[in-house]
Amino acid sequence: MVGGASREPSPKGKQAFPEVDPTLRATAAATAGGTLVILWPAFTLGAYGAIFFDAVLGIWAVATAVLLSGLMLHTRGALPWGGWVALALPSVWIVLAVMARRTHGAHYLHYFEVVLTLVGAPTLTWLLSRILLPDYAELPELHRLRAVLVTVAVGILAFLLGKFNYLFLTCADFDISGNNTPPGCAPGPPFHLL
Repeated sequence: MVGGASREPSPKGKQAFPEVDPTLRATAAATAGGTLVILWPAFTLGAYGAIFFDAVLGIWAVATAVLLSGLMLHTRGALPWGGWVALALPSVWIVLAVMARRTHGAHYLHYFEVVLTLVGAPTLTWLLSRILLPDYAELPELHRLRAVLVTVAVGILAFLLGKFNYLFLTCADFDISGNNTPPGCAPGPPFHLL
């Protein structure tokens, strides 16, 4: 039932849980995927003032897998040209990083990395949702926009959590997780140790 929940009797005659609204399911799947992509890069940018390479490589892997899948299928019109460009951006970043390293310059590359991650994550969320979720295309445009906005909002919140990590984490929390301690972390024993 589109647009509402229904109750179906269970085999024993009891009421089952209501079915999840398909609009909510598609929107939630899109936002969940996007927030998983943006969470760690935004947090580390807030906590350390840097986006770790593993986050960018994760975005690269997903974007490249979708890009290569599309290229191998030779599907015309599957995505607008801007979608193909967005999927290629993480590979462009790697090529630029290789070139900059060999020329011992290009300090601007870090800014490109930040933009790529923070702008690319919501764009990649939109593209992957459009490609991987069958219900996504049936969502009203406003719901699709909301999915992207939720991803951006979680990215901003993750950045703020990283920036103000000393309010709910200690330096020992970072140590025990295998991360370096960020500047300004709170001294003390691990807060989240059982």
